[in-house]
Amino acid sequence: MTLPQEFQSRWLGADAWTTGSWVRELGETCVTALLLLSGEVRIGWPSGQVQDFRPSTLIWLNAAAAHPERCGVLSSDAPEVLQLLFPIDWVHSSLGSLRQELSADFQALLLGPHPPTPLITRPLEAEDRVWARGLMASTLCSGARRLLEGSRMSEFFFRKVLTEARGEEMFCTRTRRLALERVAKVREALLSDLENPPPLEDLAHLCGCHPQYLSRTFSEAAGTTISLYLRRLRIERAAELISTGRMNASEAALEVGYRSLSHFSQAFRAEKGKSPSEWMRQRAA
Repeated sequence: MTLPQEFQSRWLGADAWTTGSWVRELGETCVTALLLLSGEVRIGWPSGQVQDFRPSTLIWLNAAAAHPERCGVLSSDAPEVLQLLFPIDWVHSSLGSLRQELSADFQALLLGPHPPTPLITRPLEAEDRVWARGLMASTLCSGARRLLEGSRMSEFFFRKVLTEARGEEMFCTRTRRLALERVAKVREALLSDLENPPPLEDLAHLCGCHPQYLSRTFSEAAGTTISLYLRRLRIERAAELISTGRMNASEAALEVGYRSLSHFSQAFRAEKGKSPSEWMRQRAA
């Protein structure tokens, strides 16, 4: 495997996990974070050791020290995992002078001497879920998206790795925590009625702040505007309805609030990169 030249992220669904493709493609010179949002999964090592993981787990592994051999799905729920790849050279250069700031297990995992099974876990926090959902800014061009993604991934890395030993809010301030809480409240309110979502003023009242302040801080925390976030939620819900066979594209469009099939198709293509019919043909294939 070659060294990734930049931070990388991707969603691992059931196919990637059951076939083990992400293990085979895993760079051997990177540190990986796996945010297990749903499902139960297993990772096996060449030594024969097997580790099982439940939902809401943050898994850190160092492929530069040892490479997993296989993986599998343990539950009927399809796993939903966000994989983050951090180049090992960047990790070493960033943490070389901060060794004493790390907890003992992070020191061994990231800087050595490495344990026989270079993997540690932490509970996945509520704000990590919000962060994961907002990582991709789909409206930006590819170059700008890579820059934003790299910035947000490095912030996530330092926040999770460095704050633990001191128990301080070094990178996650109270202001950011509150912003993430507002994102979660907005998400819940939008999901409760995708067909007739509450206006900005009602969302601001729910969050206890001014509409303009909510709009600005939401964009900063989620990496996208409220309107585009609503579009994402609508299309994800519509795709779920279509893929399960419960509705066709026209019915799903109405269910999530689109009165025009052409507008729905445009929104679907913006989020999925394909029209509904093209997306379904690819799923069927």
